[in-house]
Amino acid sequence: MKMVGRIFLLFLSVSVTVVIAGKAPPPTFTEKGKALAEKLCEKSEDKAFCVSSLTSRPEAQTATAPKLGVIALSIASTNASDTSFYIKAKLKQKNLEPALEDTLDDCSKNYLDAVAQLDDSLAALLANAFIDVDIWLNTAISDGEACESALSERAGNDAELARRNTNFLKLCKDALLINTILTP
Repeated sequence: MKMVGRIFLLFLSVSVTVVIAGKAPPPTFTEKGKALAEKLCEKSEDKAFCVSSLTSRPEAQTATAPKLGVIALSIASTNASDTSFYIKAKLKQKNLEPALEDTLDDCSKNYLDAVAQLDDSLAALLANAFIDVDIWLNTAISDGEACESALSERAGNDAELARRNTNFLKLCKDALLINTILTP
């Protein structure tokens, strides 16, 4: 990501921090599991995807809101790692078109960064550093959007990577939504 983009992201994160600092306490939830996932996913861009991903792990069935936040980040992180491995495998193929190779190179860098940022997000969430989670998730989303741009703007496109990237962005945005709800 270019330096200007990182500076803008830092400014945006500081602005969000100031706004969040004046927020009321987070809501409390009596629901657990799927009922809670449905409630947390109400404002998701793709509610069915959000609920399905959150409830895909066995531990989600009895999870509280904070635990679903951890699950959401964990799923996004696993998705980013899997996508990174997918890209590396594609780059090992011989006779790639130059445009596709350039796109894969860019997306590989984006996903390496995103994996690290999601790991940092998870550590921040476990430390109840919700604002840091917000910052790291927004940065990971920016990396996914950069890959999306590379995929759509160049001749070298990979349909499977595009699908994976779309899912990655949804997972990160859903984790960000849950973090926003849980932020005191």
